[in-house]
Amino acid sequence: MGTDKKYIIDTSAILSGKINISQPDYIYADSVIEEIKTGSLEKILDSANIDIRNPDRKYVNMASEAAMKTGDYSVLSKTDIDVLALGIEYNGIIITDDYAIQNVAMYCGVEYAGSGIDPIKKNIVWKYRCSGCHRIYDKYMEICPICGHTVKRYSRK
Repeated sequence: MGTDKKYIIDTSAILSGKINISQPDYIYADSVIEEIKTGSLEKILDSANIDIRNPDRKYVNMASEAAMKTGDYSVLSKTDIDVLALGIEYNGIIITDDYAIQNVAMYCGVEYAGSGIDPIKKNIVWKYRCSGCHRIYDKYMEICPICGHTVKRYSRK
């Protein structure tokens, strides 16, 4: 992939087994490495010379705000937000098979690619609908404040 751009690697890309984790232009969020260290790849990671970084708080806030705007925030983990934040901070290319990360990256103008699957092709803005009274909400909530039923995510056309 040898360009001057940095590639921000998500957990799903490592788990796909389709990338060489020791590439010099790859960056890993510390939280990605912590997720992987609980699995079978710990020995490989310990022996690899990899670039591990924590995103600046400013970019974490930017990634979180963008995820709120697309409606993906409720399905993203702290690690996912860290990956997005590093993508924004370093103007990098995020390598992930997570469609929610890809959706927020697209919204932010950050390049992305899938490691084992085709990437998304269009941006999705999510809405939320009550499963009981069918009231529509712009922001995530677990329970409808009107009728008490669960609120489900759906894509707005």
